[in-house]
Amino acid sequence: MKSLLFSFVLFISISIYSQNLPSFKVIRYDSSYILKGYYFMTSKDNMIVLDKDVNIVYYKPVKEVLDFTLEKNAKMYFSNKEGLNVMDSTFHVIDSFSCKNGVRYDPHDRLILPNGHLVLMGSEKVKIDLKVFPEWKKKCSNDTTGVVVSVLQEQDAQRNVVWEWHAKDHFAFVEADSFFDIHFSPPQWTHSNALTIDADGNYIMSSRNFDEITKINHLDGSVMWRLGGICNEFKLVNYTVPFYGQHNIRRIANGHFTLLDNGENTVKHGARALEFELDEVKKTATLKWSYTFDPNVTSTSRGSVQRLPDGNTLISYGITSGADLCFVVVDSSGTKKFQADYFHPNNFKVINYPSLPFQLHRPVISCFDSAGVKYLDAGSGYNSYKWNTGDSTRIIALKSSGSYSVFVPYGGAGGNISSEKYIVSDILKPCNLKSFKGRNKKSNGAGDKNN
Repeated sequence: MKSLLFSFVLFISISIYSQNLPSFKVIRYDSSYILKGYYFMTSKDNMIVLDKDVNIVYYKPVKEVLDFTLEKNAKMYFSNKEGLNVMDSTFHVIDSFSCKNGVRYDPHDRLILPNGHLVLMGSEKVKIDLKVFPEWKKKCSNDTTGVVVSVLQEQDAQRNVVWEWHAKDHFAFVEADSFFDIHFSPPQWTHSNALTIDADGNYIMSSRNFDEITKINHLDGSVMWRLGGICNEFKLVNYTVPFYGQHNIRRIANGHFTLLDNGENTVKHGARALEFELDEVKKTATLKWSYTFDPNVTSTSRGSVQRLPDGNTLISYGITSGADLCFVVVDSSGTKKFQADYFHPNNFKVINYPSLPFQLHRPVISCFDSAGVKYLDAGSGYNSYKWNTGDSTRIIALKSSGSYSVFVPYGGAGGNISSEKYIVSDILKPCNLKSFKGRNKKSNGAGDKNN
């Protein structure tokens, strides 16, 4: 409760720029806690970069974008149902990938292996008569001829398929939880949604519709173990409530695993971040840490858990039921440090990067006086301007105090990057003040002139 004494709420509304961009409410429970760097997320049909204060720095419209990350190779990746796209440091698409052999690309997750190979997630439709399965017959009467099932496909640097794994060869249909995906046509059988690599080089996959984490042998494709769901092989230690509809399985630095337990099922429980230790010999799964934001708030889909370098944990909740919660940062005791709520809840996951391996070329707002009138100038070299005031010209006249910012084209295909804030507290002397980061200089002209 002590930390609440230092909390304050900040509303950040930028709906003027795009009807698909979210508005955030930031709550700081600990005024001394500042998370460094940037957040990458998706929301509706936009991929978004947020600064440490949850201001939108960059956005790019991409239809049905799902996953957006920065990788160790200093390239950015985003996915939609069409495939996996690669961007350089200026947010221009430089490459794209998709599945082969008739496999449909699945944008949920992928792996970049140390040898440069890609492991893509995909899916295929399998013919099956659902009429013989009573639980599915009554829920999926609109399609009883087939279901969608997951595929993993590894491609080398020349995009040759060098390994392929089909869930249909290893799972039985009755092992699925019929609670999920009854509204899809055709119904989704596995709905695998996350993929990570274990310390021994084998793959670990999350399948939401099985409530299961599965370890897959990279050499022969055999299933090495199954955790969760009706085929669970592990004794659960320190926790009795199983995870449901989970997302974002990850191995962290201490060798443990984290995931988001979405908690959405016939009998619901609050969405939880879980950290557990697996003993693969004794087959025990020991809960080491967990955090529940609210027992009444579940996540209907998506979300992520990230252990931060400072030991705190960032939990994003995807599409929530019962709250406008985007993400929260908590310490090891479960004390909230930082929270972001939003009013357009449709993100996949939120990942923090303490720094970027490249520079963001943001416009710089300058101030000048002409015949006694004060103006703000966003700089030359851009084809369009989107001020938070609604103005669309390079130069705007100052009429009141407040916070000013502007978006300009950057990164091609509708991408936009923002200036830092220019704060005017005294309308009589606006040009004597400094910008949000202490700079009032002319634009570096780094915009996309051809957008």
